[in-house]
Amino acid sequence: MGSGGVGLHVREWGPEHAQPILFIHGWSACYLSWHNQFDSALRERFRIVCLDLRGHGFSDKPIDPEMYQTGAHWADDIAAVMIALSLRKPLLVGWSYGGFVISDYLVRHGTKNVGAVNFVGAAVISSNPPRHIGTQFIDGALMAASDDPAIMIEGVRHVVHATTHKPLPAADIERAMVVLGLTPPAVRAFLLMRTLDFTETLKKLDRPCLVTQGHDDGIVLPSMADHIIAHVPHGRASGYANCGHAPHQEHPGRFNEEVAALAAAI
Repeated sequence: MGSGGVGLHVREWGPEHAQPILFIHGWSACYLSWHNQFDSALRERFRIVCLDLRGHGFSDKPIDPEMYQTGAHWADDIAAVMIALSLRKPLLVGWSYGGFVISDYLVRHGTKNVGAVNFVGAAVISSNPPRHIGTQFIDGALMAASDDPAIMIEGVRHVVHATTHKPLPAADIERAMVVLGLTPPAVRAFLLMRTLDFTETLKKLDRPCLVTQGHDDGIVLPSMADHIIAHVPHGRASGYANCGHAPHQEHPGRFNEEVAALAAAI
């Protein structure tokens, strides 16, 4: 149970007492975004935990803007998962909007129970006009937040196809279409309305930090990763050539090796 009584859908794999890795998905996605991680050798060495964020996947979806526009809710959801599963100093891996969620957690709870952080194509600034966010996302996201079903569906299609540099296998594309459809358009709109800048939070991050970024990301632009690296004290960049917004899906072998190395060093 998360903040405000919102039920959270959580899955886990791997040895109970191994180093935990908590994977946090992005805007309008769900835990299945990480199938190349929880269905890999990572779960033989580490305790893999994935959740569906509030309003996403198979978690509860209250249609109330306050439930999504208050940072404490996102922060306390992550804390609730850590407490319920007794996760000690997990590696936090946040993709896309997951960067905001990790930052919300750091603002409210600090780094006492954080082992390390991996920002993956992650956003830490949301502004109007947008900074470091590509038009490929803005155009599709606005459509996907529409209450007109025809417009909404076209927006979902647009975002899915804009996510990767090259098309994923058909099964992955179909899965992504279904997953995005699980998030109500109103929830997508609530998330887009947040105005955030976690630059000061980054400056205080006293844990190892890996910033994973696709060179061809048209959704969260590489300049966002540059901004993160410029402000975190213990940051290391990992750039992926021929890669869009989803390094963990487009280059899972390399991605998993880097996550394993970061987790093993905690």
